Amino acid sequence: MDSIFYRYRNITVLLVLIFAQLILLAWQIKSENDVPLVRVWAITAVTPVASAIENVRNGTTGFFGNYFALRDARQQSKQLRSEVDRLRIENQLLRNELESSQRAGALAGFQARTPSKMVGARVIGTTSGSGAKSVLIDRGSAAGVRKGMAVVTPAGIVGKILAVYPFASQVMSVSDPAFAAGVESQKSHARGVLKGTGNAIAKVDYLPSGQKVELGEMFFTSGEDRIFPKGLPVGKVTSVKDGATFQEVFVQPSGVEAAPEEVLVIVDPIHQEIPEALAQETPVFLAPDVQPDPAPQPPPGTAGSTGTTGAPPTTLGRGRGTTQADKTMEQYRRIGEAQKTVFGDLNSSVPNFNIKVPPPNTGTGGATGVPPTAPAGPKP
Repeated sequence: MDSIFYRYRNITVLLVLIFAQLILLAWQIKSENDVPLVRVWAITAVTPVASAIENVRNGTTGFFGNYFALRDARQQSKQLRSEVDRLRIENQLLRNELESSQRAGALAGFQARTPSKMVGARVIGTTSGSGAKSVLIDRGSAAGVRKGMAVVTPAGIVGKILAVYPFASQVMSVSDPAFAAGVESQKSHARGVLKGTGNAIAKVDYLPSGQKVELGEMFFTSGEDRIFPKGLPVGKVTSVKDGATFQEVFVQPSGVEAAPEEVLVIVDPIHQEIPEALAQETPVFLAPDVQPDPAPQPPPGTAGSTGTTGAPPTTLGRGRGTTQADKTMEQYRRIGEAQKTVFGDLNSSVPNFNIKVPPPNTGTGGATGVPPTAPAGPKP
């Protein structure tokens, strides 16, 4: 290494001197902005390095800042999701409690309106197979439930007790093919037998073709089966087909449209009357049209009579009869004329409606009328 500098010592010294001279010149020479040229060179050389270092520092700081911010955001997101899930569960529980309270209120109101003695029960399960439809309730022989008792809701009948256990009972649903109950239509009081079909629609058999049954008509229990007391709602008619002897009527049972969660078991049935159907169309009474009043004719030769010059008779109410409103308007018009008031003119004075104005001239003379014309006679 020493031999290289020693060998090229003259060139090295020359280069050092040239570099020093350039530095001195750069220090003395200034740019257009009055800045030494050496400073411009130094800043120009250092700027890329400083920028690179600053970018690395900002990137490192931003990375760790974003990392910790994301950790906090993730933690907050987990907490918010947990809070939302908790609120959803609470909301659902409150809705369930509200629906249970409403159902309990409906059952209590139905029990109060129905004379039959009932026992409340909750549906705890359903069974279905080979067309059979039944549910399990949490009331059995310990609560006084017996086989064959009717099971209903405020909306309609649900079924009847099929099997009884100490603390549970099996209920045959209305939709079961083996179910049957006596029913009666609300309007025509046609009686038949309701039978399940294995689906959501039940059929009413043994309805004579001569008895009229309408679409949308309600059916109620008739009490003839000695299971369901008379007067309980069954469902609405969805289809009617005439037959040679019997009609083919299908009914949508109202008690099982929505799967009930609480039901009532009738332990002491008492019959009640079937409510009357509301009239769909009620006639409306209309008063006869008002006949026009005959216009009074003034005596001949007086003002207003035919063939003379005078005020024409009033036409108020002509063609439709004079009403109380017409008489009031005529009174206001005469009051305005007596006080020289022009209705609709903002500059006109407001009339005094409390004064009394004599009735219009009818040809007999008076303070406000035109004196009657003396009858024509022979000149003296």
